[in-house]
Amino acid sequence: MCLWFAYVEGYKGFQLKFSPLVVARAQTLKPFNGSPFHHTLFAPFYAMGLFHATKKRKIVSWSVSTGVAVIVVAVKKLPYPWRNIVDAGVIVGLSWGSMSIIVEWVKAAVLGKEVKMDPALPGSD
Repeated sequence: MCLWFAYVEGYKGFQLKFSPLVVARAQTLKPFNGSPFHHTLFAPFYAMGLFHATKKRKIVSWSVSTGVAVIVVAVKKLPYPWRNIVDAGVIVGLSWGSMSIIVEWVKAAVLGKEVKMDPALPGSD
């Protein structure tokens, strides 16, 4: 189960899609130098593509966020040991995801490598 979460959530979900998107969108923010104040104030939500994004990106981001919330409610109702098994898999997937965001950021901000992900800003669709 943990290997499945590592592959599906960690690698396919985070490393290939979400992490590059978050870093690419975060790089478009220029606090005190052109970015609207509310983009900087709500930077995590901006980076996730929940607002100021293409229509498709907003639909995908809001759907995934809502879907995760629904799944959390459902998993909380699972009996022992199933909830613990799912929780262990989620820990693996989220750990992989957190590390992939850090690696993407280091590659972009520290090493100066370009993020090869469209930031899905309005007007780019």
